Amino acid sequence: MSKFAYLSKFARHLLTFALHFVHGGFVMIGVMVIGSVGFLVTQHGSEGLNPRKLFAEYVGMDLPQTSAEAADVAVEDSAEVATEESTADTALTPEQRRVAAAIAKRHKVSPVMMEALFKTADKEARANGLDPLLVLAVVTVESGFNPFAESVFGAQGLMQIIPKYHHDKITADKGNAALFDPNENIRVGAQILKDYLRITGGNLEMALQSYAGASNDPNMGYSSRVLNEFERLKQIAAAAKGSRVASSTRASTDPAS
Repeated sequence: MSKFAYLSKFARHLLTFALHFVHGGFVMIGVMVIGSVGFLVTQHGSEGLNPRKLFAEYVGMDLPQTSAEAADVAVEDSAEVATEESTADTALTPEQRRVAAAIAKRHKVSPVMMEALFKTADKEARANGLDPLLVLAVVTVESGFNPFAESVFGAQGLMQIIPKYHHDKITADKGNAALFDPNENIRVGAQILKDYLRITGGNLEMALQSYAGASNDPNMGYSSRVLNEFERLKQIAAAAKGSRVASSTRASTDPAS
């Protein structure tokens, strides 16, 4: 092989190697860029791609908030305050906590979730002029606190509501599973009870029979079951209140040490 041919072959090999090296370098740079973008988006959302914000973060500068960002912060702050106020306003009384604990134990449900359900029942019952314990008594009889219960007739959720008869009360954007949401179910159920009380002129027994679709039952079986449970829950609350009053009385009469 001539010297010229040898040099030409060496040059071609060298050029091929250089091209592979450059290509590999670009691939690595691309992977690094994609990885960096993914990391920034993960850590900062879409704002992670904002050069001003990114540069300011790494050099320790504080950028002034835009009006949109300031509005978002204000909304978040007000939402946190409203949540704290709402939690304080809806805190259960000692009697309500005693009832919630008794229900949780009897039906083997989470005490934490039971207190949350009690708060919802209390809110919706009062909004419709009902006793919260009555709403809970209906839930007990209807589903035993199973939010996913469904009867052969299509009654759904905690208060066993049949959607086709009460579609006007159900929040439309929640879809077909709306009544399996405990909060939505109790809200709708409380409204239904209120309507039947109005229709029956305030007759609670007849309103309950109508709620169950058993207004022609001469034995009033459904209303008897609900009212018995209602009375039982009231007795638990009364016992808790009596215990609390007695404890307060003893504390006030005990001599100071």
